[in-house]
Amino acid sequence: MDTPWRSIARHAAACPSPHNTQPFRLRIRSETEAEVVFLPRRGLWVADPHGRFTWLTAGIFVELCTIAAHGLGFELEQRTDFVPMYRDGDTETPQVIARLTLRPADGAVADLDPALILARHTSRLPYDGHPIPEALLAEMQAEAARTGHRFEARNDGEAIRWVVELNRQALFHDMLNAPIRRELVRWLRFGTREEDITGDGLSARCLGFSAPLLRSFFTRPGFWTLPGIRSLVGALYRRSMKGVGTVGWLRGPYVTMEDWFRAGTTMIRLWLIVARHGYHWQPYGSVITSDEARTNMIRYFDMPDEKGGADAVWLLLRLGKSAPPPISRRLPFEDIVLCG
Repeated sequence: MDTPWRSIARHAAACPSPHNTQPFRLRIRSETEAEVVFLPRRGLWVADPHGRFTWLTAGIFVELCTIAAHGLGFELEQRTDFVPMYRDGDTETPQVIARLTLRPADGAVADLDPALILARHTSRLPYDGHPIPEALLAEMQAEAARTGHRFEARNDGEAIRWVVELNRQALFHDMLNAPIRRELVRWLRFGTREEDITGDGLSARCLGFSAPLLRSFFTRPGFWTLPGIRSLVGALYRRSMKGVGTVGWLRGPYVTMEDWFRAGTTMIRLWLIVARHGYHWQPYGSVITSDEARTNMIRYFDMPDEKGGADAVWLLLRLGKSAPPPISRRLPFEDIVLCG
């Protein structure tokens, strides 16, 4: 069915997701109606059992559809069903989470350029050492405030070094958590052939590690956490984090499924603004998912925060410029679009 939905879906297919699991599909029902479908088997029911970051990804997916629709001269109406994911432990049954309707817009629709959706990429490469400009920071803060959130940043070397080290410790913590590690290994891709076959997941190529080293790191955690070896891994990690000029975070409502969904709208709009200015960012997800690391961050920056509160810290990241990053494989477009 050749409808505007297919153009919209090509942009939605670029939706970032934790571990590049790509858990959402767009089911086209008619020329004006479509549904967003969640595939639980592509979720993270161990690391994210309540769906906090899966709902955030859903918000990103729908916002990308909205921006693409605006570029085609349509308004996009949405009705979202905020029901628990993985109901009764079900990790297989697809779940319709939102219904979308296209309406012709009255005149031009001012929004972000849809081309930014395809230009946006995560960069895990070293950055160039320069902080993001004050004008970009102000633009990000204004956009976050428009959606009820706060974006804050630090450029001083001491704070940056502290955050980079905090993220390293959180990554080691995740590696030693056997259930989380086993879930993550499902999504690691250790070679380009495996990437080509699956079209998803976190690749050694994009993470900046050799495939044998990455495989050993996650399948032999006892060895890699020995004192001397752990120091070597830490040195490799810090080398990949060179040149960080700015670290930032987002704070705001993060209590309910609707909050998580709306936070996705905020996150992707800021990310596209960063891309428009020629900058990259990399989320430090392990710090947010680790209660200990997150609490340490709140104390260090003296934040007025309570986990799950109305002013919660829900995203930490590094920002800057880098060389063009390697691009993760994506599923074929035909796998993202469902018809009927």
